[in-house]
Amino acid sequence: MPSDLTVILFDLGGVLLRLRDPLATFELDLDLAEFFKKWILSPAVRGLESGDLNTDDFSVAIVKEFALPYSPEEFLRRFEYWPASLVDGVLPVLDSLTGNYTLALLSNTNPLHWQRKDIAGPLTSRLGHLFLSHETGHLKPDLQAFNQVIERLDCGPAAILFLDDNPLNIDAAVHCGMRAMLTVGVDSLKENLVRAGVS
Repeated sequence: MPSDLTVILFDLGGVLLRLRDPLATFELDLDLAEFFKKWILSPAVRGLESGDLNTDDFSVAIVKEFALPYSPEEFLRRFEYWPASLVDGVLPVLDSLTGNYTLALLSNTNPLHWQRKDIAGPLTSRLGHLFLSHETGHLKPDLQAFNQVIERLDCGPAAILFLDDNPLNIDAAVHCGMRAMLTVGVDSLKENLVRAGVS
C-alpha cells in the first residue's frame, strides 16, 4: 500500500449503496446532474440530514421546493423506497481492505435510511468510523464535514482517500487536502482503488 495512505473514506449512496433512479422514483423532469446538484444544496434536505428537521416537516418542504404533484405522505413513501440495496460485490471489497487501512464512512444521510438493518448492519461491522450527517450535524460539501474527519482520525488530509459519486463533494475534499476520486458503483470503486495504489 502507499506508505502515506492510511485511511479510505467512503460515501454511502452511489458508492456502497445502490439507489433507485431518483427521476423515476420522484417523477421529476430534470436531468440527473441537475437533480443531484439541487438535492445536495436543498434547504429541506440539509435540514433533514443535519438533524434539524423531522421527517414530516421535511416532506412538506421538499414537495414545495421541487413542486411535486403529490402529497408529502406520498413523497415519504417514495423516499423510503429510494435506497435499493448495498451494491453487489462491495462487501468483499471492504473485507479485502480490513486490517491494511482505516475504513470510514462520510455520508449525508438520515434516520429513515440509516435505520434499515440491511444497510447499517453490514457496514457498521466493517467500517470503523461512521460520520453520519444526521448525527454529526455536518453536511458535504461543507468543509466542516471533511475537517471533522481529519480531526477525529488524527491524520493529515493527504493520508485520506475519499470516494464519492458527487463532483461537488470531490471538489470540497480536494480543497481540504484529501485525495479524492469520483466513484459510482463497484467497478468504479475497484478501478479507483487500483489507480490509487491500494491493494
